[in-house]
Amino acid sequence: MGSFPTGVTVVTTRDKEGNDVGLTVNSVSSVSLVPPQLLVCLGVDKYTATVIKSSGAFAVNFLSSKQRWVAEKFASRADDKFNGVKITQGQLDLPLLTEALAVAECRLERLIDAGDHQIFIGSVHAGSKLGGNPLMYFNREFSAWRKKEEVK
Repeated sequence: MGSFPTGVTVVTTRDKEGNDVGLTVNSVSSVSLVPPQLLVCLGVDKYTATVIKSSGAFAVNFLSSKQRWVAEKFASRADDKFNGVKITQGQLDLPLLTEALAVAECRLERLIDAGDHQIFIGSVHAGSKLGGNPLMYFNREFSAWRKKEEVK
């Protein structure tokens, strides 16, 4: 799957104690336009997956090409992933990355077991779009999306 270029997101949620939780995810897809739904795939051993199941809500933060450091930080095992990252509180009381290209706040609708991962299907209840150039992931490397005029 490393040969398939994808966008990069950070999935965030909040635990019952009010702690912000999140991780870098590239397994994200639109499921339905009416009603608006999307899915994310998370490893069954991930703490973020446990918190989403408990809280029933998650946000998908679509990263810009200027946020490689954010992707790397949330992909790490660091305890302070939100330190230095600008966030705001969303309509569903979720931590949102304020400098992301776009954000979708979701309520968990369905959970599907799939091997060592789980598929979280969420209904989109709120969202915003700032625009910009997306961060991409391909062959274990991050890069910026090449604009149309750059492709020959």
